[in-house]
Amino acid sequence: MPDGSARNSKGKSTFNTLSREKAFRNPPQEGSTYNILNEFVTPHIESFNALFDDSGLPARDGDGRGLINLALKDIGERVVFDGHSEGNSESGPSGWGNRMRSELLPLEHK
Repeated sequence: MPDGSARNSKGKSTFNTLSREKAFRNPPQEGSTYNILNEFVTPHIESFNALFDDSGLPARDGDGRGLINLALKDIGERVVFDGHSEGNSESGPSGWGNRMRSELLPLEHK
């Protein structure tokens, strides 16, 4: 505006400052003041939820536990030894030292 005011031809503010302040202080009980924000954040929330829950996948395309459990299942069981094997037949299994077996268990679904 030429005079620096933020008013339209009807004399109302174009920024709706008071109504936005009112909505901020007293948010609606159902829904959102700005539904377009939900549209923007929904894909991000769903991708985070996919880590723990596969409800967004097609039917029977998972075990109901999400991507983290699929990764743990993919890693499977690991066996490690703490000894120093020489690699020759004389050292054999006893030269490998202590054996430790680890299996990553899936997260519990609640």
